[in-house]
Amino acid sequence: MPTAAITVTTTRFGELKTDEEHIVDFPKGLLGFENQRRYALISRPESHPFVHLQSMDDPGLAFVVVNPRLFFPYYKVEIDPREIAELSTTDMGRIETWVIVTVPEDWSRMSANLQGPILVNRANNRAKQVVLVHGPYTTRHYLMDELQKHSTSSVDSGCELEQVAGV
Repeated sequence: MPTAAITVTTTRFGELKTDEEHIVDFPKGLLGFENQRRYALISRPESHPFVHLQSMDDPGLAFVVVNPRLFFPYYKVEIDPREIAELSTTDMGRIETWVIVTVPEDWSRMSANLQGPILVNRANNRAKQVVLVHGPYTTRHYLMDELQKHSTSSVDSGCELEQVAGV
């Protein structure tokens, strides 16, 4: 069954059309933006592999996100089972992982927040941002540095998620 097209108003790109299936709901919002709960994941060919996470309620609020495994092939998210339960799933294979990218004027210094990944259950489009307090990740990992390190390796496009008890 086809999904309905929705028009998303943005300050950066004007009005964009997207499918309803690209609208995700963050019941608790994003960190620092708890009142903004509905976002559209907008892919634009000229921005590939980056995607815009555009607020449905605030035309001026958007984040650049990317699949972390494209730049960090060994990125691993360890998640408490309660965090997974908030996404209304037990099927880890249905969860997409995104990270927020900071794009400064000097693009060579683009960085990804690997400490606060965004998890999206594609079966119901529920999403949540988690904070990884245990582990090697910070809020600033430089994309171009990692891309140069791994430019000759083959990268899997899926992010490894691991459910961990008692984290």
